[in-house]
Amino acid sequence: MSGIVGIWNRNGRPVEATLLSRMSDSLAHRGADGEGKWLHGPVGLACQNFWITPEALKETQPIVHSSGNVLVFDGRLDNRAELFSLLRQSGEIPAEISDAAVILEAYRAFGDRLPEKLAGDFAFALFDPGRHQLLLARDPVGVRPVYYVSINETFLFASEIKALIAHPMIKAVPDDDHLADFLLDRTDDRGRTFFKGIRSLPPSHLMVVSPEGFRSRCYWDFGPSHPVRFRSDGEYAEAFREVFQTAVSRRLRSTSPVAVSASGGLDSSSILCVARMVSRKSHHPDSNVFGVSYLTPDGSPSDEQRYLADIERENGAEILRIPTGPLRLLEGARETAWFFEAPVIDEQWGTTERTLSAVKNRGSRLLLTGHWGDQFLFSQAYLVDLVRRMRWIRAGSHLREFPRWMTDVDPKWFYRRFFVDLLTEHLPGPLITLLRGLRRGRNAPWYSDAFLRRARHRFWSRPVTRTPFASAYAASLYESVRGGYYVFCMEWNNKLAAMQGVEMAYPFLDRDLIQFMMAIPGEVHARNGVPKAILRQAMRGIVPGSILDRKWKADFTHLVNAGMNREFLDLVRCLETGRRATELGYLKERVLKEELGS
Repeated sequence: MSGIVGIWNRNGRPVEATLLSRMSDSLAHRGADGEGKWLHGPVGLACQNFWITPEALKETQPIVHSSGNVLVFDGRLDNRAELFSLLRQSGEIPAEISDAAVILEAYRAFGDRLPEKLAGDFAFALFDPGRHQLLLARDPVGVRPVYYVSINETFLFASEIKALIAHPMIKAVPDDDHLADFLLDRTDDRGRTFFKGIRSLPPSHLMVVSPEGFRSRCYWDFGPSHPVRFRSDGEYAEAFREVFQTAVSRRLRSTSPVAVSASGGLDSSSILCVARMVSRKSHHPDSNVFGVSYLTPDGSPSDEQRYLADIERENGAEILRIPTGPLRLLEGARETAWFFEAPVIDEQWGTTERTLSAVKNRGSRLLLTGHWGDQFLFSQAYLVDLVRRMRWIRAGSHLREFPRWMTDVDPKWFYRRFFVDLLTEHLPGPLITLLRGLRRGRNAPWYSDAFLRRARHRFWSRPVTRTPFASAYAASLYESVRGGYYVFCMEWNNKLAAMQGVEMAYPFLDRDLIQFMMAIPGEVHARNGVPKAILRQAMRGIVPGSILDRKWKADFTHLVNAGMNREFLDLVRCLETGRRATELGYLKERVLKEELGS
């Protein structure tokens, strides 16, 4: 969770130290272990250092290699052993060097192909004075954000947008096109941000910057790999357990105790129980891994205390309880906008802030969460594959089974989703666009006509693209991991943790785990129509049975509704005449008042 910043005046003008400091200072919340700077004529790099891995202790970036190459790095490498094996062919490398130092060594061996050799969560910038170029790269899934902008032959990059707009040449002007896309459609436009001219480097991309300009390319992608097939459900579950355990283990390499967000649900409970099992096998003390959970009112739809008690009793894990308190839409609204750099309100802001603060006060710098488990462990798109293979009876039985395991979801939702998946799979792209456009006619009436026209123009000009996967199931997983909205959420969560000086890690976003799920038959992950059946079977004997057999998810709606009732009048005042949303022409003042009044 380090913060990286860089300036390159490609016209040769020397970088002003005060400008580099101003940009870096805006990321001070990411640098609990101090700041480092490197300036050399027209190039300046800075890093707000945050040590997570043991090898990084006492290392201050930027790192300067004996060759003259300079690196700033935010992240974690998962394939150190593999890289060491490759690099030792050209000389001995100390085993204790940091991930950042490994990257510098690997660059000498692989050059611009370096990112292809890396596995993990990372964003880095490497300046090569000999070749007079800057490499900017982001990990394959996009867990670590990095943004850039180019203006008047000056190229800037940073871990957060606020560092870029700290430069006097960069103005904080909203990108109305992207704003319209986000608010009305949540369509994918990879790389755009809510600030005009400022871009996010997409996941799996490398950018090469030189005095002549800059270009980017995708260096790796999920693709139609060789199918993974086993003889029995047990073998599938065993293979999944191995890949999942590796995903968790990779994220336990930490200088501090590791916290796990444990709600009592299947995904987070699996991470906590596996993390403690791995920790014990590695001869670490049990206290090296602990859980942290929200504490909601007893007996409410969000009360999961009985499942947490089962984990504590059967696993011996310690789980901290953090009272939720009232959920407030407007609490921390300014802070939310500042840290997220997006037009969102987080009704859980106060609870999240207290939770992250408790993690930090416990001496932990790292929080593992079960985010994205729902997306990558259950996709009913595999029903389309069953229909293709004429297995209609099986598809129907699975569709009827879903509501029995998700009792908090309206059964009609699954049927509607199935119908949409069938249409999407079989209709031509232009017709899909037409149907989606007709559905868009139900947009909220308070948006201005100009704002709606902007969104409508972009919608109709965007073609429907199909993924290169043979199965609808694999394609749905790919669309999740590559969807612009999901990438935005990853960036959002990264900044959310950074605000409290904690790094957030996601075992379900492990590249190898996602690739494994794409390679197995879709019906295996939901055997007999049981959502997440492969995880349930793999975790037998590790996670309490009460959680493995659980058929409902916690519902926080009552808390959100109570918060809205308390703050509704304050929210109305925020949207009244003279507020920025109407001044900028996004909303119709009269219609908005009528809607709020009703």
